[in-house]
Amino acid sequence: MNTEVRNFHSTNVLTQVVSVCNDADMIRFADIAKGLREQVNNDIKHLRANYAEQNKLRKHVLRFRDLEGDSKAREGRIQRAAALIGADDFVDVSKQLKTGEDVSTCITLHLDSELPLWALMQAIVEQTSEIQVIELQHALEHFGKKSTRQAIESALAAHKETFETKSRGREKFVSLKR
Repeated sequence: MNTEVRNFHSTNVLTQVVSVCNDADMIRFADIAKGLREQVNNDIKHLRANYAEQNKLRKHVLRFRDLEGDSKAREGRIQRAAALIGADDFVDVSKQLKTGEDVSTCITLHLDSELPLWALMQAIVEQTSEIQVIELQHALEHFGKKSTRQAIESALAAHKETFETKSRGREKFVSLKR
């Protein structure tokens, strides 16, 4: 047998094997582009479905946020009132939690620390359209919260975003800002 034919045949076979191996390892850009297009189309389809569902839920989310804001305002008002009148009228939720009861609609109070003077003043002023500073001091004393006229004046000055003061003659009146 001729060695030239054998070498040619061997070379040809090796070239074909190398060719096949190289083709398998090569990145096919057309396949990548096709995959990206399919991915984009699939993502667009899912995004449209997401947007449609979000649009259906939007009014409920807005309502939830409104209710949440209202709840926080009312919880704050309850905290202030309970700090003045005492928390005896409220249910101890910790006992209900231990028994496994559903407490998702229970009103909870955190009276671990004393509320600041201005918050107590706010609770009192919320119950009136306006009140004299001296009457405010007497109301605080009635609920067992000792304070001086100077402390009340200081709280009023520090929390101008909450309180509005008006002087009529020698008398000073306090109301909540609207």
